[in-house]
Amino acid sequence: MIIVGIDNGLDGGLAAISCHNGDLIDRIKMPTKKVGKKREVDSLAVYRWLCDLHSPYTLAIEEPLPHAKSSAAVRSMALSFGKLVGMAESRVQNVVRVQVREWQKAMLGKVPRGETKVFALREASRLCPDENWLGSERAKRPHDGIIDAYLIARHHWQEHERTN
Repeated sequence: MIIVGIDNGLDGGLAAISCHNGDLIDRIKMPTKKVGKKREVDSLAVYRWLCDLHSPYTLAIEEPLPHAKSSAAVRSMALSFGKLVGMAESRVQNVVRVQVREWQKAMLGKVPRGETKVFALREASRLCPDENWLGSERAKRPHDGIIDAYLIARHHWQEHERTN
């Protein structure tokens, strides 16, 4: 059994961890596809990646905030979330909705305004020191969406460990 954390943004990511010890199994940037002139989450590519894990899983999906910098951003986040939840529920997979502020507070503690990404990288690197967090072989900077997905998965795992 594994837990898959999902940062559902178009520049988000997915990270699979072991339910036994919280170790990272695999991670990817959020697959997207072009629909008209816009990008959308490619839920079929997500499903194929999940199938390649060859294990039952629980999805811990970050729930979108009710507000953003623009109405287009709110729409995009809600559409991505809906596509991923729909994909999982149609395949009778366990889905846990995770609030942004909940996992960030639990995993990062008190963070100065504008420093969330720095704190997230620091915590992910502490928990998984051998991981480089790059989104591709050519990338030069760690991928924020993959890091957040990993921390979402770890947050759900820790909550599960506390209650069992």
